[in-house]
Amino acid sequence: MRNIDDPIEVVCNVDDRYARQCAVMFTSLLENNPDDMIIIHVVTTYLMPANRVLLSDIVQRKYGCRLVMHKVDDELLKSCPVRRGDYVSVTAYLRCFLPAILPLSIHKVLYLDSDLLVLGNIRPLWDVDLTDKALAAVEDSSSGNQETLVRLRLPDNYTYFNSGVMVMNLDYWRENKILKRLMLYLDGFHERIRENDQDLLNVCLWKNRVLLPLRWNIQSGFLKNRPGCRRYALARAREEIRRTVIAHFVGRKKPWHNNCANPFASEYNRYLDMTEFADHRPAKAKINPLFGMVHHVMARLGIGGYYRHRSIEAYGFTAR
Repeated sequence: MRNIDDPIEVVCNVDDRYARQCAVMFTSLLENNPDDMIIIHVVTTYLMPANRVLLSDIVQRKYGCRLVMHKVDDELLKSCPVRRGDYVSVTAYLRCFLPAILPLSIHKVLYLDSDLLVLGNIRPLWDVDLTDKALAAVEDSSSGNQETLVRLRLPDNYTYFNSGVMVMNLDYWRENKILKRLMLYLDGFHERIRENDQDLLNVCLWKNRVLLPLRWNIQSGFLKNRPGCRRYALARAREEIRRTVIAHFVGRKKPWHNNCANPFASEYNRYLDMTEFADHRPAKAKINPLFGMVHHVMARLGIGGYYRHRSIEAYGFTAR
C-alpha cells in the first residue's frame, strides 16, 4: 500500500518522440519507489491519444499511482531559441514555465527528463531543504568548460548544473517572479544561449540553487574520462557511481539506439523488458577486438571521452 499522506509530485515534459522512453523511465521510477504515492504530471504541447493511454496504463493501472496531463499551447515557446539541428527539442523550455502551468496548490515538484532511469528511492531527494532557494540540481558533467562560464558571464569558480533532474521550489519561483526574470534575459541576451533552458536557468539562478550529490544525476560524462569534467567531480564520481539513484543518458547516443556503449544500457533494457516494448531491444554494441583493446588502453590513460569500463558492475554499481 502506497503512502498517500505525503505524495511526491513528479513532472516530465513528453512528446510523441519520447513516449516509449518515458514509459521506461516511469517503470523504473515506480518499480523502485513502491511505498510512496507518486503523482506524475505530464506536460506536453501534443501527445497522441495512444501514447496518453500507454502512460496512463503504466502509472495508474499497473502501479496504482496518479497521472495528470497538462496540455500547453506551443505559442508559449515561440520566443525560446534552439540551435538548428539540435537533438534537444524546444519543449525542453517547458520546465521554465512550470510555476505558471501547474496549479498554485502544487508547491514543489521533482522534474525528470525522459532519457533517464530511476534506480532507487527518491524520497531523500524529494525531502531536500529548499528554504529560500529556487531549485536543487546536480552539476553538469561539462561543468569545467570555461567557455560556457565566459559566454554566460558567470564566475570562474561557478559550478554549472544539469537541468535534467531538478527539485523545484515553485512557491519561491512565484514569489520572486523567476519566470519573468528568465524571459527578460531571453529578450536581451538570447544570443548567449546555446544549451537551451539549461544555460538560461544557470545564468539566472546561479545564486539561488542548491547543489546535490552526483548520485542523483549520474550523467554519461561521469562514466568517462572527459576534460570537460572538473577533476574533483570526476574523482568524486567514482564513489557516487556506486550509489547511483538516477542514471541520465546525456548526449546524442541513447540506449534505445543501436550499438549504444553506455554501461547503464543493460539497466535500460531490464526496465524496457517490463513494458510492452520488450521485443524492441536495440542491437547491442559490437566491439571489434582490436578496437576494444585500443579503447581499453585509451580509457586507462584517461584520454578522450571513452567510458572507463564496459559494464556498470565494473564501476561498482549493483542492480537493485
